[in-house]
Parts: sequence; C-alpha cells; structure tokens
Amino acid sequence: MSTYMVIHVTPRDEEKMAEYEERTLAVVARYGGRPVARDTSPRALENVEAPAIAVILEFPSKEHVDAFYHSEEYAPLKEFRHSFADAGALILDV
Repeated sequence: MSTYMVIHVTPRDEEKMAEYEERTLAVVARYGGRPVARDTSPRALENVEAPAIAVILEFPSKEHVDAFYHSEEYAPLKEFRHSFADAGALILDV
C-alpha cells in the first residue's frame, strides 16, 4: 500500500519556492518518497480556494511521511517555507 501526501502551496516569493522545492525533494527521497505530480494551475471544485501550486508525493507508508515531516533535516526547510508561503497538506493511504 502507498501513502500520498497531497500538498497545496501559495508562495509569496517564486525564487524562494524554487529553492525550497529543490532542497526538499532530496530530503523526501531519503525517507522513501517521490514526486508524482505538480500542477501550477490546479482547479478547486467546492469550498476551497485553488492554491498556486498543488503537489502529490508518494511514500511507502504514513510512518514514512511522519518520519520525513518531523525529521531534523526537514525542520529548517519547513521554517524557511513558513517565511514565504502559505501551505497545507493531507495524507492519504491508497
């Protein structure tokens, strides 16, 4: 079974967003994750404002997502993202 992390991001600085994504994908890979999709024009259907960017990452399990998200490697990247973007995520088992 795979677990997907569905992320929505609205950055206020595109250059910082590009740096964040590049640095974060290396950490994602160390925790068994891989990018599946990235869309810069997602559409919202109900009760949600469409973000600037939507991303789907695949991990082997929810435990892998938790290990990535709470890791020492990701902590400074998360703090960096908070300085220039609004974001949120869902975790789904498939």
